[in-house]
Amino acid sequence: MLPADERKFGLRSAQLTMKSVKPVLGSDVETTIYFDEYGDKYCAITDTKLKYNGGEIVNRSVTVTKNSITYIYSPEKKTGTKSVNKGSFNPMHADFSSITPQTMEQFGIKKAGEVENLGRSCTVYIIDNPDLQLQGRYEVWNKIPLHSTVQIGESYMEMIATEIRENVEVADSLFDIPKDIEITDAINISSSDSVPSLSDSQLIRLSKGK
Repeated sequence: MLPADERKFGLRSAQLTMKSVKPVLGSDVETTIYFDEYGDKYCAITDTKLKYNGGEIVNRSVTVTKNSITYIYSPEKKTGTKSVNKGSFNPMHADFSSITPQTMEQFGIKKAGEVENLGRSCTVYIIDNPDLQLQGRYEVWNKIPLHSTVQIGESYMEMIATEIRENVEVADSLFDIPKDIEITDAINISSSDSVPSLSDSQLIRLSKGK
């Protein structure tokens, strides 16, 4: 087992629910995160909910990380991608277990005090990087962001935790990729370490604006 300072999260396991504070492209976003073994096993189930014609259209995306490989797939479309984690900083899913002083300087990340969220004391991190047109604010507890605000150019996303259950039993099946999902290698959109690495869906969302 990794030393405590090298673990992805400060808890053995948890279930965390995050919701968008404002609609993203007219849709509400809700993500349920499960992790085990201090984050070595990670699953995020994201539902994008669009009100339409008196009803609701829900699109689901599942992200699974294990053995240093990240899978992102659509249960409905039965397709997905996989990519090897290279440690590039991603402002949409910032990993506060591996941010070095060099990364903080490169991306303009600074600590900005403490706040309380869900009854837990969080360290506040802010990002201000004019070169990337990137601004962000994160409230982090046990290396877990409980509230994040990210603006890239004119695009804005704010997510906040509504519930967290600590040290729960997480079913191993959550980290398995269904056999009927066709997985292909992800395209390496950014080859530069100085540019945040975003998933295809995030890039499409951000390119369309708020």
